[in-house]
Amino acid sequence: MALSDIARRTGIPAPTARRYAALFKDYFSGRRLGRMTRYPESAIPVFQRISELYGHGRITAEIEELLRLEFPRTIEMGPADEHPALPAAPPDIAAIFQGNFTEILSDALSEALSASMNRFSEALDTLAEQKTSLDAHRTDITKLKNGFVLLARNLKQLASRDQADTVALIARMQERIRLMEPKLAVMEEISLTLTSDNADLKARLSAQEVELHRLRDDRERLEAALKRLSGLSS
Repeated sequence: MALSDIARRTGIPAPTARRYAALFKDYFSGRRLGRMTRYPESAIPVFQRISELYGHGRITAEIEELLRLEFPRTIEMGPADEHPALPAAPPDIAAIFQGNFTEILSDALSEALSASMNRFSEALDTLAEQKTSLDAHRTDITKLKNGFVLLARNLKQLASRDQADTVALIARMQERIRLMEPKLAVMEEISLTLTSDNADLKARLSAQEVELHRLRDDRERLEAALKRLSGLSS
């Protein structure tokens, strides 16, 4: 499987899985195919275990010790320990030089050089990714530190300012209440007077309504009497 397949199967981000593969490559049994590295199915539990240990706050050295106890290691020989397989020397040296010995040796050296360059390129890619990740973490940490410093400073200023504003606001409110007390007394007296006058007006209005009803009744009686008189005279 490719690293992208492992990332999809385990839920680990691909850059993180690539970093795990570089840090703990002895536990994955990866096989190089061209510029791609393929991993067996047995590598999935190792990736999951590493992710779990990092999630529990373990550091790389501690994870290395735990993996050594839980999983087998695969030691991959580096370029310094590898020697390209050269063709066996035939007994007839003259025939060798007359044949394709130079071509075979050139092909073997080219293959060894190509393998070394591939490993070197892979190592450079891994280092570049780790450096990019490390720089990003450092930038995030710096931003967090600056943010906490600014937050603490703003909270301190806000607390002191709020306390001073609260004291000043209470003082202004007390002064306004003191100045408004005479006005409130006058308004209360006017309100009582208006309430009393309103009661008198209501009583007078009720009396006027009774008088109006009486006058209407008298008018109706007079109109009825006039009609009766008009009928008698005709």
